[in-house]
Amino acid sequence: MRIRLPNIIELTIALSVVAPLAHGEEGTISQEAHVHGLSELSIAMEGEKLEIQFTSPAMNLLGFEHKASTQKDLVAIENTASVLRQHKTLFLFSGSRCDHINTSIDLTVLIESDEHKKEHEEHAQNNNHSDVVASYKYRCENIGQLRALTVDVFEAFPGVHKVNAGWIKPIQQGAATLTPSHRVVEFR
Repeated sequence: MRIRLPNIIELTIALSVVAPLAHGEEGTISQEAHVHGLSELSIAMEGEKLEIQFTSPAMNLLGFEHKASTQKDLVAIENTASVLRQHKTLFLFSGSRCDHINTSIDLTVLIESDEHKKEHEEHAQNNNHSDVVASYKYRCENIGQLRALTVDVFEAFPGVHKVNAGWIKPIQQGAATLTPSHRVVEFR
């Protein structure tokens, strides 16, 4: 019997339920809250597949949350996307070799376009906060030997002060709070 790898939405829901149970208050993942300085990291592993989703208020990464209205805003968005594409700089694996498959970065809530304007008009009226979501997929040689993931978003994005990280494997899950002085998620 083969276990299906949960998609990121299922993972986020699962982590918001199990992480507080696994690690008490420190491991709590707040998917509802939008707090400047705080970001979220969800990690799912199965077989040789590993998926990482990094979610952060745009303010942490760009210094603003409004729709890009100037050339300076557009340059900031492109620079942020460029940094988020540098997965080798942001994530370092310990114990197993993991090969990057692809990266997906969603900054559309910050870019004004005719097709997105109507779609986001109602959302913008009800919520002035914008989140940036970056998803990374990897294939790992021996995921069972993967001991830890070092997360280096703090140097790249000084507006990120804390990252609530949660991870899930078919038979284990855990959570950690990362800071500039504690950047390692241990899978144990």
